[in-house]
Amino acid sequence: MPSCAASADQSRASIDYPLVKLAAARFPNLTHAERALLDYADVSNGERGEFAVAGISAIPLDPSNNPSGAAEWSHDRDIRAGLIRWLAVDHDASARIDPTGVRVLGARIVGAINLSYMRVPFAIVLVRCSIPERISMEQTQIPYLDLNGSHTGAIFAPSIVVTGDLDIGWDNHDYGNFEASGQVWLESAKIGGGATFGGGHFHYGDDGAWNGTPQRKTALRLSGAEVKHDLALCCSFESVGAVELDGAVIGGNLLCDGGHFTNPDNLAIVLDGATIAGSVLMTPFEISDTVQTPDQEAAYRAKFRADGLVSLVAAHVGGSVVVDHATFGGKTTEQHGFVAAATNINDLLVMHKLNLEHGAIVNLSGASARTLLDDEQSWPAPGKLSLDGFDYRAIATDSPRKASIRLKWLGLQPGFYPQPYRQLAKVMREGGNDAGAVTVLIAMEDSRLANSGTFWRIWGGFLKGTIGYGHRPLLTLFWSLTVVLLGWAFAAMGARTGVMRPTWPESVPHSLEASYEEFHPLIYSLDVFLPFVDLHQEHYWWPDARASGHFALFGHDMRISGRILRYYLWLQVIAGWLLSAIFVAGVTGLLRNN
Repeated sequence: MPSCAASADQSRASIDYPLVKLAAARFPNLTHAERALLDYADVSNGERGEFAVAGISAIPLDPSNNPSGAAEWSHDRDIRAGLIRWLAVDHDASARIDPTGVRVLGARIVGAINLSYMRVPFAIVLVRCSIPERISMEQTQIPYLDLNGSHTGAIFAPSIVVTGDLDIGWDNHDYGNFEASGQVWLESAKIGGGATFGGGHFHYGDDGAWNGTPQRKTALRLSGAEVKHDLALCCSFESVGAVELDGAVIGGNLLCDGGHFTNPDNLAIVLDGATIAGSVLMTPFEISDTVQTPDQEAAYRAKFRADGLVSLVAAHVGGSVVVDHATFGGKTTEQHGFVAAATNINDLLVMHKLNLEHGAIVNLSGASARTLLDDEQSWPAPGKLSLDGFDYRAIATDSPRKASIRLKWLGLQPGFYPQPYRQLAKVMREGGNDAGAVTVLIAMEDSRLANSGTFWRIWGGFLKGTIGYGHRPLLTLFWSLTVVLLGWAFAAMGARTGVMRPTWPESVPHSLEASYEEFHPLIYSLDVFLPFVDLHQEHYWWPDARASGHFALFGHDMRISGRILRYYLWLQVIAGWLLSAIFVAGVTGLLRNN
């Protein structure tokens, strides 16, 4: 935009351009501000500055141009709303409007501006103006609209079409904060450029409360709007009431950095079903070389804050969702937090350095993202995290990646859901952490059995100890070796005490032949343990239930009974069958609930 070169003296020039004469015939007793507007807008004026200056200073931030003091302005600064409408509807008048359009600084607009159902052929820029009554622009077509630094009442502009940019807030110039005392209603608007509400203050109020979803207490409604480029709700933006963007289509980024969204125990931001081609930023605002704001230091310090729910349900984001150094506030008894259920994020989901006050929830159920980047500080209180159905392909290297820490994350859910465990295990396995994946899957079965009946807890404990619920099948080899070694020791003691007796397949002979099978305790234990294997030991030797004997163990005399040894060997046979079956089932996946 051109630099501010106008002066109050120039704006008071006595030349009456043709547009002034046309207007005087329709609007007698033109005020100074009205003459300044008409002189500025006339196509034959070749010496216009940046604005038609209504007051005594052409400097936008001069205290005399502060619209908060409009009650003290003289009537010379009044512009009748009907004059603006006349410029748009009168063919002779609109034909004389310069392509720069109507550009006014520091005026008080008297009456309600009604441009609904009209094609306005010129841009309207009302900077630091006081517009206390309603602005109606339903289905209006206009090249450009800028209300930077102005104070307005309610704005009703559903289905407005702006072929260029819409600036209801700062337009990259330091002109002060925009403030609306009533609802700003832009449902189904179509913006051919970007839409900026940065630094604006928006309030729900009874004045201009239109039908919609009244329980939301809407401050700014952009539901179903289409914005070709970025949409900015940033840099000290403030809303008291809901900001509704459900079903909106944004061709660039959604910038909420440094914004404050307040709607306690209600929806603070609604993005349900929205499509954002770029990224969503809920971060602190940072100054760049190309950005100017009314208070740069305050804007820099401003962090994103939402008092109420931020709802991003079933939305589609082509870039990343970055929630960094953000605060989600609310009372313990109020609904508040971040909900992104069923939302598709093509790139990163960043949840970093969050302040989740008083039990704020984080709901990612059914969402998807390419990569998750988070930290433990950004995890909610126990019972406030929902992850069922959350699909992500990787965990960023700057995030906690140890299985033990991630299991704490999963443990914050209000109940047991298997999908989050399986998803984490899948990501760990694909990232090369097979051990971590197994740890997660075992923890999943622990959680599954935690609320089961006694029988299933006992059975689950047995499966965990033997094969890790099927995820550690080789663990059965350890238990098998233990049983075989124990059997070896018992068989050796039975042989030493004479409890073991030779036997034949059918009957015991009267005398032993010299070629009778020699007894080997280790081979005997293996023969008893292994099913479907005959090592020619168990078939020829068996404990005599009526015999007993003594042996020394660490200096103590110990007695062993053939009956007790027989009971043990029966148990070893059963253990052999059971462990072998479990091993096969674990290796083949029959017991792996994956």
